Amino acid sequence: MLRLLAPDRDPKQARLPKDMPVEAEESTGVGFARSEGQRPEFKLADAFEHVDEESTALVSLESLGRLAHTEPKDRHLLVRVKGAGLGQVTRLKDQPCYVGRAPDSGLFVGDTGVSRKHAMLIPDGETYVLIDTESANGTFVAGQRVTRHVLKDGDVVQFASTAAFRYTQTDSSQEALLRQLFEASVTDALTGAFNRDYFDTQLAAELSYARRHKAELSLIMFDVDFFKRVNDTYGHQAGDQVLSQIARTVTNMIRTEDVFARYGGEEFALILRAVNVAGAHSLGERLRQAVEELEVVTERGRIRVTISAGCATTNGSDESTPQDLVRDADRRLYAAKHGGRNRVLAEG
Repeated sequence: MLRLLAPDRDPKQARLPKDMPVEAEESTGVGFARSEGQRPEFKLADAFEHVDEESTALVSLESLGRLAHTEPKDRHLLVRVKGAGLGQVTRLKDQPCYVGRAPDSGLFVGDTGVSRKHAMLIPDGETYVLIDTESANGTFVAGQRVTRHVLKDGDVVQFASTAAFRYTQTDSSQEALLRQLFEASVTDALTGAFNRDYFDTQLAAELSYARRHKAELSLIMFDVDFFKRVNDTYGHQAGDQVLSQIARTVTNMIRTEDVFARYGGEEFALILRAVNVAGAHSLGERLRQAVEELEVVTERGRIRVTISAGCATTNGSDESTPQDLVRDADRRLYAAKHGGRNRVLAEG
């Protein structure tokens, strides 16, 4: 049983052993047990008296309030609640920033219908002011179109028809948790690469960006050769180690803006913004060589594997769809396999 001691109660009334001296710390109102010549030391066990197997503790409500630690809610976040990158967290800076499709936007939103300079977010004391900068398709808060709005914690802000965010004022711990939840939702647990859902979303978004800016976009699809043989010979745990090591190797060789995903099974994909067909083929070759030189040490032995890859590219001026890019890259991947494996094809 837990008994709460009111702030005006003497902490010396706590049930302590009769031979244990007690002092009250004035700053907290907590009773301390101490031995001669020692500083007061709080012992939780000393606050209990055992009577018929029932434990009783006297706790000061005032003390609990003073000891409780609350982090300051000094983080201003926009959390994506609709559209590409669902759950993604953006921390707002202490300076004005544009929201839009422009590459230099403080908050880049590449959704169709969002203007290049769609809106502005301006710090204003403990919050931010949202200003629509004459966007074509509007800025909305709680479903109502606005030109200027002082944000409140919990406001849902939408730019055009698909890009919606929740404005949240929170602390560093909550921000870290939100980021962890987002990472878990878009990451393949085994390899650390992005998962298939995230890949599909990002390929559509990157292709839309390439069309608007008439920019090149490339896709590499690669597959581990004879992977079933690895699983059959060394076991599935060893096969998992091979996939994880390949993923780490690739991650260390690509740019921050490249999207590396596990497409399914032993097949992976790379989305490369502003990379032409020659650049995609060159990167594919470097990856192929790195994997060929890789030796994976497992309990069942040392394993070496190779990969086959196919590339596809759009210059942003054609009518390619995400499905077209995947189909072309996949077709060349399987052509590489039929041509002897351990090779990269970017044409045909």
